[in-house]
Amino acid sequence: MRNLTHTTRSFIVYNLVLTSVLMLVSCGNRPQEKFDLVIYNAILHDTKGDSIHEALDMEHVWIGINDGLIMKVGSYNTANTMPGSIRSIDLNGEHLYPGFIDAHGHLFAYAEMLSTVNLVGATTMEECLVRIRKYITAHPGQLWIQGHGWDQNDWPTKQYPKASDLSEFKDVNIYLSRIDGHAAWINSRVLTEFGITNDIVINGGEIMDGVLIDNACSLVTLPKSTNQFWRSALLRAQDSLIKYGLTAMTDAGLDKEQIFLLDSLQTEGKLHLTINAMITNTEENLSFFEKYGAIEKPLLRVKSVKAYLDGALGSWGALLRTPYHDLPQHYGLPLLTYDELNTLRDRCLRNQWQLCVHAIGDSAHHLLLKSFNELDTAIDLRFRVEHAQIMTPEDSAYYTHPNITASVQPTHATSDMYWAEERLGPHRIHHAYSYKRLLNAAGILALGTDFPFEHIDPLATFYAATTRKDNDNWPTNGFIPTQAISPKEALTGMTYGASYAAFGEHQYGSIRIGQRANFTILNSNLLDPKEDQRSTTKVIGTVVNGHYFSTL
Repeated sequence: MRNLTHTTRSFIVYNLVLTSVLMLVSCGNRPQEKFDLVIYNAILHDTKGDSIHEALDMEHVWIGINDGLIMKVGSYNTANTMPGSIRSIDLNGEHLYPGFIDAHGHLFAYAEMLSTVNLVGATTMEECLVRIRKYITAHPGQLWIQGHGWDQNDWPTKQYPKASDLSEFKDVNIYLSRIDGHAAWINSRVLTEFGITNDIVINGGEIMDGVLIDNACSLVTLPKSTNQFWRSALLRAQDSLIKYGLTAMTDAGLDKEQIFLLDSLQTEGKLHLTINAMITNTEENLSFFEKYGAIEKPLLRVKSVKAYLDGALGSWGALLRTPYHDLPQHYGLPLLTYDELNTLRDRCLRNQWQLCVHAIGDSAHHLLLKSFNELDTAIDLRFRVEHAQIMTPEDSAYYTHPNITASVQPTHATSDMYWAEERLGPHRIHHAYSYKRLLNAAGILALGTDFPFEHIDPLATFYAATTRKDNDNWPTNGFIPTQAISPKEALTGMTYGASYAAFGEHQYGSIRIGQRANFTILNSNLLDPKEDQRSTTKVIGTVVNGHYFSTL
């Protein structure tokens, strides 16, 4: 297991806080302070996956909150006199956790998806066409029709669509992103408008009869939405995240204009979520932040860079060491050379930026780990491997390096398991989605969803990580069940692990005095391994920076 030298301070602080909480509990029945908010009659679970009430002999607790911060924790029973507060909330014995965090999502893409054609879950091409027709009927006069979520692996043919399949939509431009965001299905009108043919050669991309893969998507310039559209869409998206119990997230790739919009909404007090934003790797973005510096505010951190080393497995873009099992002679698509990767790495080091790189295939994964392995162990860098889906067993040793952090999405495993073996073959599939192996080597994982490319629900993340089964509890024994992680490990990855990967572990991700009052309230104990409660577990409420939101 890796020696987490740069988290030693966190654990020391945690022990000191634990001691202070014990002292507070000793006089918990006679609190004198007045709080903005008191939450009481809650069963509390801490970020490490253990119930604080077990550590402190508490069955139920109350929490005093001022200015959005946790100020006191005390034991609760019906004989207690509650401390004075402007507002108090009785949780009636429900379970309260550190606020769930998504370590890898795409807020703007999710906001846009809520306002475009949703193709997620369509099991045939015809179902996609039906949804497009309904959308066009509901939005007359709209010249660009955008959508998201199709997956040819869910269709009986398992074949890519073509521009000709959209031939009925002659009077509008159609642009439909694949479920993983690494391909787009467009109609003939768009092909003609942008002069796109199969003969065009583009580095790191492919064009296949109306399907653009990876870098080929850049051949189409989509119309820019208005600032007012984005403001409304982002606030709708925030409502959805809070409904699912999310209190913070890492956005895995934004341009500077998008970051400015988030900053303005937070400054206005409209956007409450804590956001760790990665800067998309373009020269314009990097030059700007080199000139004006990083952003480090209470709810917004912009000090990371997002890059792509390869594509996605579903679109045959993940870079493999040996050819695809179902597409011989094809190895995937390299999106950066090794020299380009190292140049970007060194630029990030000079600017004290955290580098976060998408790597899915075992070849891309190896190259990235080899590059990161050269990092100085004495400096706290936490460079991130995003996805880390396919890894040869010998490469797991790289994760003992204290500055290599894995950010993974367990629902990728349960979404891809129906067809992943076709891509990888019967041997290599056992080197994929190896979350237990990663955790054993690294000592910590950051868990997320990659929404909207997967469902946003963090409970889906939890159950995919711990059971390796889909929503129908298939397969019976789980998909490569040896790579399941424990409930305690999964909860840690959704809270402390996600905040640690964003340099936020001292501000959020745990239930500690002085940290942000971010909580997710459920009707179930996620840590009881005897309960199969997937279908009945619900989010009761979410507390974001001391603001309570009922989700019922």
